[in-house]
Amino acid sequence: MPTTELDTGDAILKAAADLIGERGYKGTTTRAIAQRAGVNEVTVFRRFGNKQGVLRALAESWAANMAGFAVSAMPDPADTVGTLRALAALEVRQAREFGAAALRLAFDTRSVPEVAEVLGDGTNDNLEGLTDYLAARKAAGDLRADLDARVMAEAFFSLTSTFVMSRQVVGLGEANITGDPDVALGQLLDIYLTGIGAKGASS
Repeated sequence: MPTTELDTGDAILKAAADLIGERGYKGTTTRAIAQRAGVNEVTVFRRFGNKQGVLRALAESWAANMAGFAVSAMPDPADTVGTLRALAALEVRQAREFGAAALRLAFDTRSVPEVAEVLGDGTNDNLEGLTDYLAARKAAGDLRADLDARVMAEAFFSLTSTFVMSRQVVGLGEANITGDPDVALGQLLDIYLTGIGAKGASS
């Protein structure tokens, strides 16, 4: 596929994400997506079929950077601390770019059948993927035996999502945060890892 076609597809997906974040799925039209992306509406149809096709492609592009799906591609899963740090960085980076759209779609999944059909149990699958990984690392002795792996996974997602929301949704804004946000994320992860790590395993 020519580079221009790849670029066009990316522009359409970025436009769709921005609009969904602003208007929700139902309020986003293929015409508006095309206008925002700077292409003809026919291009959207030719590339993705319809609005639901755009949503499907958007969801597929997000999956690669969602911890529960991305964990299987980590270079050294036995490095629990390194893996969780890498997964947190992926989650936060994606949330910074697409968090508004993801949040709107999470609500739309409950009320818009077209969205539910595409996203289905994606959020639960993401949670289960990370839960399975944490359960395996718990069995290997890296994580506390007295903690439920699912609760550890929920705490991980709470940390990463709140980290972004406190700076974007609540309105603090990156400009009002002192210090490097990557350093802040690392410190929050240190707190998390200290809490879930087996003695001596979280350093």
